[in-house]
Amino acid sequence: MKVLLVPVEAQKKLEAQKKKQDSVTIEQRTASLIQRIIKFAKLLRINKVPVHTSNERDAISALAHIDINSRFEFYMALRTNMLMSQKYRAAFDVMFLQFWRTGVSIPKKYGGSNDEPDDNNSTVDKENKSPEDEEDGNPKKDSKKLSNQYEEIAVPTYSLGQSLREKDFELITAYEVALFDEIFRNFRITVKEKLGRRFKPSNKGKMIDLRRSIRQSTQRGGEIMQILTKQRKPRESKLVLLADVSGSMDIYSRFLIKFTYSLQKYLRDTETFVFGTQLMRISDILSNRRLESAMSILSKKVQFWSGGTDIGGCFAEFNEHFGGKLRKRNRILVILSDGWDKGDAELLKKQMVLFKRGFRKIIWLNPNLKYDRYEPLCLGMSTAMPYVDHFLPCHNLKTLEQFIELVKNI
Repeated sequence: MKVLLVPVEAQKKLEAQKKKQDSVTIEQRTASLIQRIIKFAKLLRINKVPVHTSNERDAISALAHIDINSRFEFYMALRTNMLMSQKYRAAFDVMFLQFWRTGVSIPKKYGGSNDEPDDNNSTVDKENKSPEDEEDGNPKKDSKKLSNQYEEIAVPTYSLGQSLREKDFELITAYEVALFDEIFRNFRITVKEKLGRRFKPSNKGKMIDLRRSIRQSTQRGGEIMQILTKQRKPRESKLVLLADVSGSMDIYSRFLIKFTYSLQKYLRDTETFVFGTQLMRISDILSNRRLESAMSILSKKVQFWSGGTDIGGCFAEFNEHFGGKLRKRNRILVILSDGWDKGDAELLKKQMVLFKRGFRKIIWLNPNLKYDRYEPLCLGMSTAMPYVDHFLPCHNLKTLEQFIELVKNI
């Protein structure tokens, strides 16, 4: 048996080349992971989670102080440095799971399938490890484990909020509720002002205000020194919203109330009521600056939430106490209900006649219109249909945007 002796200089040269290859591999892996973190920060910003460049730098710097093979430590490093407020926590967790593919649940420190095995209890691994692996570690295994854990995947270029536009409110998960709250909180509603028939004084007007010009001339001996102008007054679309919060509307009413919070925020003089077995005005509650505070107050004040329905009786109560002030031709009535009612059909019919005479338009939003074969055959819906001008669905965000477009054109 021949033994080949390698010269000392050749052996040192081979070792240097091997170290150079290992260093290049580590640098490439590090650069790849940094690029992935930057892409993850971009995804957060697309979905309305604020992340500054300084947060990205802090998250990358934190990698030097953690065990990169620990999912929990990696998750905590990104969350601690990138998350500016706890109100974005749910959205961050959803996108972390989607982007990094770490499993179906957020990594935890103790227990669960996403945890690292405990070194004290891992006797099998200790028996299988060689002395060299125990002292210096195996770089090949570590790099393979790291690449499997944070493998390159296609970066989602769509907005998560955009994908939720067509999702039924009934199918929203607990994670997505926080995303919807953020969407409604940042919802912007703009309605074009239409010009009415009446005029108002204006220096930028193109029509001569002869009456004011002559009246002003009397102060100067009857000589017109200045020609005054006027322009048409804008005619705003004022809304009155009646939201059904009975048991059959429980799933949808929570989202629709949050939507009316945005409506009342951007459309002046909007009046909001909820009804079930009773009627209650909630315009003052929804004027609260924070959506969470408004919903908390509603849950305490509205005692008939998720109860029965008396549409005719509630509409009669509205006409008796608020009809004289709000039932006007410059207002649009919006009813959010599925139409299920066991009350008096004749009473409901009388109230709808009053609504038709008083309001400019009546819009009924019904979540059951999501079904292709739906027909308004239930008692309340069939009674009210002859007096409804527009019958629209309201089961997702896209249908609510269509409703806004309709209001703009009325």
